[in-house]
Amino acid sequence: MPSTRWRRRLAALATGAATLLTLALTGTANALPVQDVPDIGVDTGRFSLPINCAISLPDFGGIKVLDLGTTVDVQGAVAAQLGPGQEFWLTQGSGSITFPEALTALAGFAGIDKADATISALNIGAQNATPAQINVADPPAVIKDIPIQAGRPLKVGLPLEGTFDVGPFTAPGSGVVTLQFVDAVARVALKSAAGFTLNVEANCTPTAGNALLSIAVGGPAGQPPSKITGAPLNYPVPPAESLIGIINAPYHCTLGGQPLDVGIAVGGTIPLSVKAGGSLSFTNASGALTIPPATVNALLDAGVQTVSGRVTTQNLVVEGGTPAVQNVAAAGIDIPQTTLVRNQKIVISLPQQGTLTAGPFTPSPGAESVRISLGDAAADFRINGSTQTIRATCATPSPQVILVDNPVT
Repeated sequence: MPSTRWRRRLAALATGAATLLTLALTGTANALPVQDVPDIGVDTGRFSLPINCAISLPDFGGIKVLDLGTTVDVQGAVAAQLGPGQEFWLTQGSGSITFPEALTALAGFAGIDKADATISALNIGAQNATPAQINVADPPAVIKDIPIQAGRPLKVGLPLEGTFDVGPFTAPGSGVVTLQFVDAVARVALKSAAGFTLNVEANCTPTAGNALLSIAVGGPAGQPPSKITGAPLNYPVPPAESLIGIINAPYHCTLGGQPLDVGIAVGGTIPLSVKAGGSLSFTNASGALTIPPATVNALLDAGVQTVSGRVTTQNLVVEGGTPAVQNVAAAGIDIPQTTLVRNQKIVISLPQQGTLTAGPFTPSPGAESVRISLGDAAADFRINGSTQTIRATCATPSPQVILVDNPVT
């Protein structure tokens, strides 16, 4: 049987992993719903990017009539880290463009009440990966008889049913892959009951930073393809130029030379760019600890039935901005007592109520981007209801788990 000292160390390791949940983010949301937490190593999100759509009339020589500022809405799931040369996909994808009232106002004078939309391009890029971009709308998607109300927004979505997968992409040997919205092309036929049709074409491109998310590349080569299925995607529409998402980072913790694997999820609303001379903070955020069945069983075999504790350190690492490191758990965050059950995954929302806080982060002079990733952590904890506290630590993930990689605009 393991010694009492080893049982305590093993418990410390698991509880120390919970320190990673103290990513402090400013906001007013409640605790992260455990049913929305993806599997360890999965990043899910919904992105709202500002775009400009140049509107032209193809039946009149392609003359451009106006520029429409609007947003593209894209969501999906992808790996939180990539190995050198690893194949990967953005899966469970969907997207839409909402054309503002200025477009449907063109229909008011002719009794137009329906539209046919053809999306011939929705290009998703993967900077530093191969290929550089993939057109999701190949072959083109045709949507018939969309109801039109003059002066009301018109939403055109893809796919017509289900979701799409974008890939395969191949990761480079090292560095960072950045998924991007590149452009979209849609032709809309505005139709009246009297048989009149007004054809318009929209060529849409980003107006600010077009990055959706960044994934660090590292670790051993030869990892199997990453194609995620069944991830929860229960996100509302984000504010313009921001994302709402949850990333569940794989953490390898050690204590006394003994490894245990856990997952730390953080979720919230995050800006997709930051202005030079400005700052960024995360909002409406919270976290969750995932203890997989193998780790649960190892703890139970060592005599650990319950764990609790208090987080004292959770560092965020900032590249291209200040502060360079921020301990967002300096004031301490309680970890509630949790009972382990054999062969069952455990997901614990932290904090149990309210939200977490971090930032503001300010771009460094001359920086082109501000990248924020998860760092190391520490906690004091108790096992099996003991009043004695034991120190636990967890190292920074390798490769990085990037929370945000914001271009400076």
